[in-house]
Amino acid sequence: MTEPTTVPQGMSPSTLAKHVIDRHPDVSAKEPEGNRIELIVPAERVRDVVGMISELVPDALPESLFGVDLGNDRYEVMYFFWSHSNLMLCQLRVTLEGASPEVDSVWDIFPGMEWHERETHEMFGIGFKGNPDLRLLLLPDELDGKYPLRKSFKTDRSRLAESGLAETRPTSKESETSG
Repeated sequence: MTEPTTVPQGMSPSTLAKHVIDRHPDVSAKEPEGNRIELIVPAERVRDVVGMISELVPDALPESLFGVDLGNDRYEVMYFFWSHSNLMLCQLRVTLEGASPEVDSVWDIFPGMEWHERETHEMFGIGFKGNPDLRLLLLPDELDGKYPLRKSFKTDRSRLAESGLAETRPTSKESETSG
């Protein structure tokens, strides 16, 4: 096993990317933009790469994790880590496929991420293997197992009258003629 190397304060995003890619050649990086680096990480490497960020960047702060529905049972999980001492944002992009996508949890590497994983699971149905608590966080019990941020999610419109919204939305041609 390779000894962890702490990258010195003031490192560049491209230096972090180089360290990660040297150890994990199946990870790729987009061209750095200022103080931001984006790493494209295979799902099976998430824990390895997040662990490296924890080792290499001692002040790494997990800012956010969220899901994106790309359609056709394809999803992305985006992770964001900030280093104050390096003024650097590191973004991880993980692509998942299938009706029940899942990726390994990183909550034990960065405590507090379990809440982000829990919300992403609740809204997108993305599983986080190893997360001890994926029960509903924000949604009512009747939406358990339904994922409102998936493109395939359909509302039943049963409470539309209470919302004050129109039953149907005007088409673009109707909008042009009425305005």
